Amino acid sequence: MEQVYSVFRKASVFPNAEWRERVLKCSVSSRNTLAFTADSLDGPGRLSSFRVYVVDLNTPWQPSFVVSHTEEITCIEWDPSGTRLMIADATGTILMFQMRNFLLNDWTLISRTEFPGEHIIAGAWFHSGKKVAVHPDKKESPLYLEKYAHLKFGPSMRRMGGKPCEGCLTVSASGLVCVVVICGEESVVSASQPLTKFRHRLQLVDLCYGKNGDFLVVTSDGLVQSAVHFFRINLKMNQDKCEVSCQPFSSLYLDSQKEEAYQRVTHLRFILKEAADGVVVSVTNGQQGIVELWELREKTVSVHPKLGEADNKLTVGWQLHAISTHSSAVTAMATPRLCLFELSPPPSYILIAFKDHTVKCFARDKLACIQSIPTLSSPHAVKNQQHAQMGDMCLSHTGCVLITVDSLSQISLYRLSPITEPGAPMSAAYAATVLEYCLITGVDWWDVLISLRPGLIEKVSEKLCEVFEKQPEGVQQFFHSRFLALKGSLYRLLITGFVKAGDCHAQMMLAAVSCVIKGLLRPRETKPEGAPTDTLSSLINDRAQVTNTIERALTTLDTKEFFVEPAILPSVQHHVQWVTDLALHLMASFPLQVYQHQRFPGGGLISDAKSINAIRELLVIFRIWGLISESCLPVYTKMAENCDVLGTLFRLLTKTLMNHGSEPDSSLLEDCSVLPSQILIPSLDLGSTSPEGICGPALFVQPLPLALEFHAFPDYVRSHNHKSADTVEGCVRTSSHTDIVRHISLGKHVEKVRKCTRCFSLSMLRSSVKLSAMRAWEQRWLRSCPCGGQWVLC
Repeated sequence: MEQVYSVFRKASVFPNAEWRERVLKCSVSSRNTLAFTADSLDGPGRLSSFRVYVVDLNTPWQPSFVVSHTEEITCIEWDPSGTRLMIADATGTILMFQMRNFLLNDWTLISRTEFPGEHIIAGAWFHSGKKVAVHPDKKESPLYLEKYAHLKFGPSMRRMGGKPCEGCLTVSASGLVCVVVICGEESVVSASQPLTKFRHRLQLVDLCYGKNGDFLVVTSDGLVQSAVHFFRINLKMNQDKCEVSCQPFSSLYLDSQKEEAYQRVTHLRFILKEAADGVVVSVTNGQQGIVELWELREKTVSVHPKLGEADNKLTVGWQLHAISTHSSAVTAMATPRLCLFELSPPPSYILIAFKDHTVKCFARDKLACIQSIPTLSSPHAVKNQQHAQMGDMCLSHTGCVLITVDSLSQISLYRLSPITEPGAPMSAAYAATVLEYCLITGVDWWDVLISLRPGLIEKVSEKLCEVFEKQPEGVQQFFHSRFLALKGSLYRLLITGFVKAGDCHAQMMLAAVSCVIKGLLRPRETKPEGAPTDTLSSLINDRAQVTNTIERALTTLDTKEFFVEPAILPSVQHHVQWVTDLALHLMASFPLQVYQHQRFPGGGLISDAKSINAIRELLVIFRIWGLISESCLPVYTKMAENCDVLGTLFRLLTKTLMNHGSEPDSSLLEDCSVLPSQILIPSLDLGSTSPEGICGPALFVQPLPLALEFHAFPDYVRSHNHKSADTVEGCVRTSSHTDIVRHISLGKHVEKVRKCTRCFSLSMLRSSVKLSAMRAWEQRWLRSCPCGGQWVLC
């Protein structure tokens, strides 16, 4: 366990913080976004409101405001998609917020449900029913579909037809179960049901998901002498009403009740949110603390012959597994949401913060302490946190990092050792396994990258590529775009990795543009030989009969099959321009790559035969569309008369393909060298090559932990912006920004655009194009940037 950074508030904000003992809340989403609460003060000791903020963990110094609330916020939870936030307070109000247009700093209220007089303690969103884990018997298999098993896990509630419902469930201090179901964009259904016939005053509550779609709830009234009760909750949608069924489950009495000095239960947590087989409890006497670990196990119960058959019966009950005593009281506790490995019992960590300003990591097995780390390790932290206690903690979805929030709403982040190798640094094999899990499930991989060491990045990338190439073709096509984004994120961690990161970005965009362009083609008649794109691909990829010129390709094809309505073609001109710009940069930089061994982002595609053929296919389609409407053709400033840009590029790419795997032909290099003197080459902006924020090359240079401050951008995390114009001779340099999604110029000074939190690329919020094909293209990047980062409005 190692602290990566801390984000502090200015000392002038809280000149006297000794009175503040309020426990704040935090929650991290599947997209590595942290939501946390903060108090707004009118003066010393006077609270005016309770606020909720969200931050991307890559740029934690820039919080985004969600809501200001007049009542104390007692529960905050993300939904599985990481785009909705459930906020509950001490008066029974449940608020649901959603990102507007998937912008991290733009939120809208979609639901407000009130259960008057109920002090809500804990809550959770419905489970979607999707759960993936590493198969224990096939963990060495190279195939994704064998190594990662989709486990049987029921959704929390189903609609008619079996589709999972969206909503949340909360439990109040009086034992009332409050349910809110989202039925549409503006309609919700609510229901409530007490856990038992007689209401009890509860102090601690935690929830976890059952395999059959039910919830398991653990409750305590805060007294050591009282029993810790468990309940099973089932939800059912009956037409337009929600039915809630609560049943008691096996309970337990704490072993600490034998100690008369220990009277109060402080924390209660399930060991895993997706497994109801373990619970950890902490008790205190005011100064010291005891942590107890209980596990749900099968046991044999003997039956007296007079009561029936004498055979032994199997039942399940809670058994004490381990006890750990500490000289300080517990202030916060965190357990993982899931376990990547389907084992029994599943391995997991238990993170506990103590009042003596230490955080300890325990293994589930016998509560063995893996590591202990002080939270006041730097002089800057002592200055700002001498009166602050740990308020809340949470683990990322992969369990690679721990995030803590203290009573001053200051954030700290720690990276953890792998659960399979406690106390050891992350290995390349484990990192590759977790990254593959993120690739398959859609979970963000930022927390895995932050845990890597510089020497492992190349090994992890090679291992990922080696395994990915062994997948069936259909699996590769399905994960191709996300795999390239993941691979590019790995390379951006290296100081010189911007070149390979640019290759990944260019390859991903080329494949995406190719899909859009080919998707516009509609065959006039159904022919046995297939679609026109199949005919073109077979012609371009035929190495036996290489088509040397673009005119020869046109004479071989039936150009009528490539007809598109003239009104559609102008809307794809920016795609046409980007592909030809990429081809120009590849050819113009080819001599520099051969003779001087220089590289620029995206230049690696020159050695990829598949990418070269993809560009050649598109050039043929562009030439055909140019005969229909010249408005779709790329625009260039030519220094030589009668220069056919598309034809020249097609001829040079074909020569390059013919020499693939051997020494480049001297005539080819000469033709490429004169390109800048014939055509004014525009700049090619591959914005995803320049990372900004914590996860970048600066992480391996600066001493840890990093000391950050809210609303203050640290200069040492800014990376250098590498431009391909510095490599390609004759390239026109420009200071204007480029839309990373639409490949159009945004100008030098831009406003009201969205910006990526990982690479800081810019993009317009929405386009005026109303064609279905272009809307589909924009929907592709609506949720996140091509690099995988989130959008913020700037």
